[in-house]
Amino acid sequence: MFQIISSYRNKHDAPMMPRIGETEMKSRITDTAITAAVRKATETGQRIEIADAALRGLRLRVTPTGSKVWILGARDAAGAPRRFTIGHHPAIGIADARDAARKLRERVREGFDPIDDARQRRAEAEAARENVNTLSDLIAHYGAKQGGKLKSWPEYQGAIRRVFGPLLPMPLSRVTIGSLQMAADRYQAQQQAASAVRCIRPLLKWASAPGRKYVTADLADIRVPATIVKRDRVLTDDELRRILPVLRADNRPFAACMRFLLLTCARRDEAAYAKWGDIDFRAATWLIQDTKNKRPHLVPLSRQAIDLVASIRPDDVAADALIFATCTGKPLGNWDKSTKQLFTATGTTGWTRHDLRRTAATKMGKLGVAPHVIESALNHASVHSPLASVYNTARYEADVAKALQLLADALDGIEQGGAQIVPMRA
Repeated sequence: MFQIISSYRNKHDAPMMPRIGETEMKSRITDTAITAAVRKATETGQRIEIADAALRGLRLRVTPTGSKVWILGARDAAGAPRRFTIGHHPAIGIADARDAARKLRERVREGFDPIDDARQRRAEAEAARENVNTLSDLIAHYGAKQGGKLKSWPEYQGAIRRVFGPLLPMPLSRVTIGSLQMAADRYQAQQQAASAVRCIRPLLKWASAPGRKYVTADLADIRVPATIVKRDRVLTDDELRRILPVLRADNRPFAACMRFLLLTCARRDEAAYAKWGDIDFRAATWLIQDTKNKRPHLVPLSRQAIDLVASIRPDDVAADALIFATCTGKPLGNWDKSTKQLFTATGTTGWTRHDLRRTAATKMGKLGVAPHVIESALNHASVHSPLASVYNTARYEADVAKALQLLADALDGIEQGGAQIVPMRA
């Protein structure tokens, strides 16, 4: 048996060429030749490689410090030149080195990769030390280490577990890029599978990083199984007429949060992680600290939005408590389940929480709100052309306040069954 200590690839130089600073000696390797090579390396201060005439590709590298390492130069199954370190002399003698090199060369030609094999064994050992034995363990471990930094981690974790469910109990050593890709490609809902792939990639990159190596780096090469469809879904007035009364009557935090999304044009996570200390009831504003464009966003709240948060505000609540939270005070999760329940209650289908934001923006446009005001309400990074944005950095707060109030009044009219809202003048 032999031990793979280290290896390197060189696709441009032939595996038999000596490295810079090395002297090559071509002869049948014997004890006498080794002794001579050690003496010469010590005297010259250069590494010396003895190419064994008895077995093509086998070398003994001798350093000025007296270290002696057996190396095999061979081509892999794809024809690429490779070098593999077999072990040290005299722990591995001449005859044993030739035998090990001969066997290794045959295995490499058949497709065996000592580098990947050694890397996998190191990954298994590291995972065992961390008690990370299965893909399910890895997801939980990543959540504990990194998940707290991601607001959407509970949702991401749910998507990963749904799509890659059959692989969850599998030992990490058996999880391959092929098994992951097949699970994604075979999943019935391809858009959900595509989303799960985007969620699991950062996890796999983290798990394969140097110093961690729970899995091999190639797992992060998993491909999205379907093209992500750009959504353009906008709810109709008839759908809103059925949805709004149900949201008003529903006392669950999900319903209140969805109404708040419509009234503020906010993103789902911005509303889901809003805190009581972010609301200024006197000024009727909501400050979003953590935004997609990394700029704090001050949202002017309509009368309806203020009434909504005031109606669910506890008598004594901490400023850092979430406005829309579970009974234990944690962020809302399982949005898909709540949305499907809303589908059933309202007779609507096929829309998402982000479609509420698009619907609100579209509704303001139909009410005559100027495009740059709508962009400001959405808190997009640029509300003008790139050139205009260089000179004009205004966010049109007063106009945004009027637009959101107009939107809220229009939604009330739809809910009440057809009250007319007069569009804003240009």
